[in-house]
Amino acid sequence: MRSREGETHSNACTSPSRRHGVSIVEVLVALVLLAIGLLGVAGNGAIAMRASGGAARERRAAQRAGDRLASLREQGCASARSGVLVDPAAALVERWSVGAVASGAALVDAEVRWRAPAGQRVLLLRGGILC
Repeated sequence: MRSREGETHSNACTSPSRRHGVSIVEVLVALVLLAIGLLGVAGNGAIAMRASGGAARERRAAQRAGDRLASLREQGCASARSGVLVDPAAALVERWSVGAVASGAALVDAEVRWRAPAGQRVLLLRGGILC
């Protein structure tokens, strides 16, 4: 091409060998980036599922311990006894101990154990029974 002053220069955009569009390398790079992003999303989903499962087990254990304390309070001081309950279906072990009556009350410890991916977990709930 010639400019106004008579100089010759080439323009790469007007060259017939220049193609418009996307190369295969650009497509492959885009696919790799997309795959990495999708793996990140899937990993976050797995972490969220594990955390919600752990929270559900902990909520179930707290509910069991609270129910046990309520049951012992209903029985009263005279008939409340210590004990153990193993629930294989829920994978929980409950232990409760009723202390001696002192000053018109008995102290009660309700413990619930369950197995978690990180190891065994324990929840201890303390309460009292008025006599």
